[in-house]
Amino acid sequence: MEANRLREISTSLIRKMFEIVEKAKKEGKDVVSLTIGEPDFPTPIEVVEKAIEAIKAGYTHYTSNLGIEELRTAIAESYGVSKENVMVTAGGSEALMNASLAFIEEGSKVLIPSPSFLSYFTYSKICRAKALEVKTHGTGFVPDLDLFSELMSREVSVVFLNYPNNPTGVVADAKTLRGIAEIAMDYGSIVISDEIYDKIYYDKKPTTLVDYENVVVVNGFSKSLAMTGWRIGYVVAREDLLNSMLKVHQVNGVCAPAFAQKAVAEVMFNREFEGIVSRIVAEFRKRRDYIYGELSKLYWTVKPEGAFYMFMDVQENCVDFAEKMINRGVAVTPGIAFGSGNESFIRISYANSLENLKKAVERIKAYHESKTT
Repeated sequence: MEANRLREISTSLIRKMFEIVEKAKKEGKDVVSLTIGEPDFPTPIEVVEKAIEAIKAGYTHYTSNLGIEELRTAIAESYGVSKENVMVTAGGSEALMNASLAFIEEGSKVLIPSPSFLSYFTYSKICRAKALEVKTHGTGFVPDLDLFSELMSREVSVVFLNYPNNPTGVVADAKTLRGIAEIAMDYGSIVISDEIYDKIYYDKKPTTLVDYENVVVVNGFSKSLAMTGWRIGYVVAREDLLNSMLKVHQVNGVCAPAFAQKAVAEVMFNREFEGIVSRIVAEFRKRRDYIYGELSKLYWTVKPEGAFYMFMDVQENCVDFAEKMINRGVAVTPGIAFGSGNESFIRISYANSLENLKKAVERIKAYHESKTT
């Protein structure tokens, strides 16, 4: 029998859309998928070659639970902290789960800006806490500090933040993010700052909250180095918070793949990381400019400032829209996956080739014209 804590949890809507697309493709249908948040680029050759070297050198066993020292040191230097403040995890998702189990108290409240990454709601349910949404629709998808203060209380154990944001691509300003961290500190709450997209930005540099004692920064290399399948994430936090998460990590992820850790460490120490990221971001910028330029003429959306998503108001039920678009050869993610108040929104992931994006745009335009004629 399934445990009670899982009764209210369903399979991710993003994953469901992915399976629908895979089924359609097996049936021979031409479907452009704009659903999965995964760079379509192969992992850069610089990383692959270093991983092969690491495997040949014997990096095929367990590492310390905290991760190999070289990678922890490289990450620490990028944040200006000690390696004692860094723990490597089996992907960003494991880091988020470790932090959730370590700091979300059963029966407490968890503050989540809406729209936000769907897993934050799942973590809250698994930990048997109540998720409270901070609606951001009227403030450009950035939390309003006054509303945040109203919802904040001693019952709030954890606040989730994710900027650049999934699904909107919005980059929150430093004043807002620091204000949230300080308000949370006043109430004794932990902020889990998911900064996984911090290297993928276009116009406005994201702010890290690593300097706050009540903040756990979660990050990784899945997006910035196109390494989703390699499972290299990490957390940065003060040592006592890290020790709490280690209690979970040592029986959950144990350690990230040794050869992958070594490869990333080498790329960082050889100062190749920034060059790789700049190539990836340049390509995403072209795609962002194209798809925003075309679809913002048809539907309301904010211009993405980071990540590789666009959140669009299609002015009809998002699930109905998604189903109609599948029949027209385009897969999108319904907005309800990202919290309430998103019933007429859909998320587009432009982590796809420009050729495929152009094909998808033409199909969406054709649908829009069929409704207006």
